[in-house]
Amino acid sequence: MEQQSTVTVLKKFVRSTFGKNNLWENARFLTAEIPLDKENTQKILPLGMRLSNPPRGFLFIVDYKAPSFTVPYKEAALIIHVKTPFGKGIHCPWMVVDDDTAMAYGRELLGYPKKMANITFEEDGDTIRASVSRRGIKVLELSGVCGADIESPPPVLDLKTFNVGGLGQCFFFNPIWLFRPKEFLNSSREAAVNVTIQESESDPIANFVSGDSISGRFSVLDIQGTRYYLPVGITSPIFFGRTFFMRFK
Repeated sequence: MEQQSTVTVLKKFVRSTFGKNNLWENARFLTAEIPLDKENTQKILPLGMRLSNPPRGFLFIVDYKAPSFTVPYKEAALIIHVKTPFGKGIHCPWMVVDDDTAMAYGRELLGYPKKMANITFEEDGDTIRASVSRRGIKVLELSGVCGADIESPPPVLDLKTFNVGGLGQCFFFNPIWLFRPKEFLNSSREAAVNVTIQESESDPIANFVSGDSISGRFSVLDIQGTRYYLPVGITSPIFFGRTFFMRFK
């Protein structure tokens, strides 16, 4: 990749995020819908957010083949389905990447609590194996076998998203931003996905998952920034204390 100045890269990221250019093309997502532990998960949500009924979320590991603002990289996350005064949507309490540029922009502009990790994503025909390792622990492993195409598939990330931090963040007191990524699904297939999670003090996602994967899929999509970007609330030091390990350790 040709070396670009910091200003050029930042302009490209901001223009794509709030404009009409693709931020990511041919992003390859392996996702697993999961049941969540109601008591533990509700504790890490900002005031005003409630879990869906029944409590649900999804895990994903993605291989970003062609991002517009940095080199190809991989990413993984836990996403929670939530209900808020502004409607139903999703909230991201944990996300890791293997590229520092993607980590910085995601945290500073969009409020994704990104941390660095070692991530693998391997495709062998219809079989996909992906994993996340941090601090000597294989925190998460997803393995799936792709099946039939999904007719009229639901969006992967094109949902109301409520994230904490981003622009205007102030450590103990942080804004809650509402935005909605704009995505174009190129393909989506059913997948039987096995989920393996290991206990980790720094990445305690095992505390929030209460059972086996409910369903899975493999999707290829382009993402073209966000449809809107609005401040809708603020968090307190209580939220900061409850989510510290998830966001900072």
